[in-house]
Amino acid sequence: MPKDIFESDTLKTEKSKHQALNQITMKIKPMIAAVLVLGGRACFAQTTTPDVIASAGSSSATSNVSLSWTVGEPISETGMSSANYLTQGFEQPQTIVVTDVTSPVASSGNVTAYPNPFTSIVSLQNNNEGKTLNVELTDMDGKTVFKTTMVNKQQQFDLSTYSNGIYFLRVYDTDNKLVQTLKIDKIK
Repeated sequence: MPKDIFESDTLKTEKSKHQALNQITMKIKPMIAAVLVLGGRACFAQTTTPDVIASAGSSSATSNVSLSWTVGEPISETGMSSANYLTQGFEQPQTIVVTDVTSPVASSGNVTAYPNPFTSIVSLQNNNEGKTLNVELTDMDGKTVFKTTMVNKQQQFDLSTYSNGIYFLRVYDTDNKLVQTLKIDKIK
């Protein structure tokens, strides 16, 4: 076989390979361009404005009140400290304004409740001897279950007729200022 014929076949094969490669490159270039454009756009996908996509919800504002809600957002926990505010979920406030905080006076009420949890009888111990205290028992809905005045150092309350659950004992001084709140748990 002559050398020229072999070289021309090789040259034809190389040319057809080159043409095929050019055709593939021409088809891939638009795809590469699309990936670069869309991939670059993905870098700017997140924003700092609070947007919520939900199945239902609304917001309303007046001159002094703003209300915003969504349906389908899970219950989330909120944690606060003197310098930080952390909340989960989508509905997060931009600013928090605290207008009033009532702090109980620690030295004016020192009551303990035991046993806790209890089944029927709970005992209250007034560790500030000689001080008369008003005691109010409320349920989780905030409904007052009973009120009494505690003049003795120790007093027992029979709560066997009440439903199982969490109750709050609010202790007030004689001027009706809240001095202490105790959480008690009635079980079977």
